[in-house]
Amino acid sequence: MATLTSELTKALFGIWLILKNHPKAENFFNISTAGFWRSFIAAILVLPANVIITAVGISASGEMPYSISDGARDLLIYTINWLFYPLIVIHFCRYLDLEDKALKYIIPYNWASIPTGYLFAFATLIGGGLGSNHLGAGLLFLAYAFAIFLFFEIARRQLRVSRFAAVGVVVFDFLFSITLISVLGFIR
Repeated sequence: MATLTSELTKALFGIWLILKNHPKAENFFNISTAGFWRSFIAAILVLPANVIITAVGISASGEMPYSISDGARDLLIYTINWLFYPLIVIHFCRYLDLEDKALKYIIPYNWASIPTGYLFAFATLIGGGLGSNHLGAGLLFLAYAFAIFLFFEIARRQLRVSRFAAVGVVVFDFLFSITLISVLGFIR
């Protein structure tokens, strides 16, 4: 447990260093197969933030009742998103002969979901869901700006690609998530 706590702490500090554009940020991530699998602990740690966002959104939209099957569907979407995006990235990295960069990208990407997830949860709670007040809308805007910048920097630095290519990675990530939510969200 101490090793996981240490790895989590180092990874979150590495995220901070990425935000500061520190050249040694990569040294704070366990870039290995074991580090790859441990980075999925972030999915468990950020799940409560996702539950908060979902609950506040449902409450604000008046979409009641929310059944156990709805919760199971949302959990399935969450899990598929967490598992398929890295598989797609690894496949594309192999295709583009960047296989050595796949773990360097996915591991910080996974850990970065913790601060971004909780920032979105905080903004959603303050806003009462769906940006229903000016403060909430402003906080959601800042959360999106923060997430876009962070994931752009992770793609640019870790994949060692141009800014244009990093924008493409972020756009693909966003479109993949939206498509997955849209397609699987209709299953009832």
